[in-house]
Amino acid sequence: MELDGYFNASGEPAIQLDLGFGQAEILIDTGFAGWLIVPSGFAIDLSNAFEGFESFLTATGQTFAAVVYFVEIDWFNERIEVPVAVSQQITEALLGGQMLSDCLLSIDYYDRTVKIVHRTSQSN
Repeated sequence: MELDGYFNASGEPAIQLDLGFGQAEILIDTGFAGWLIVPSGFAIDLSNAFEGFESFLTATGQTFAAVVYFVEIDWFNERIEVPVAVSQQITEALLGGQMLSDCLLSIDYYDRTVKIVHRTSQSN
């Protein structure tokens, strides 16, 4: 199963994900080790989903804390529950390495293509 992404207007690799309120652009950030982090302005249904707090390290070496919620998202045509951090410290939603743990990520800057292939435990 695969998910096709794109390069946004700023030239950043991105995908569209349903975070429970409709489709949203999520940047692919291989330097971010978490699952998902979104700006506090995202309209996600967070009722009864509070998990706790988590600290994050930015690319510039700064640390910030974010509230973490468990949210159901569409991931390869399946509804799954993942931890989503919400922070005022970021301006764009980011998909991190934890979301890609069972995937092959292909970002082709020359042909301007982005593809995520989900590898299940049954496939070789």
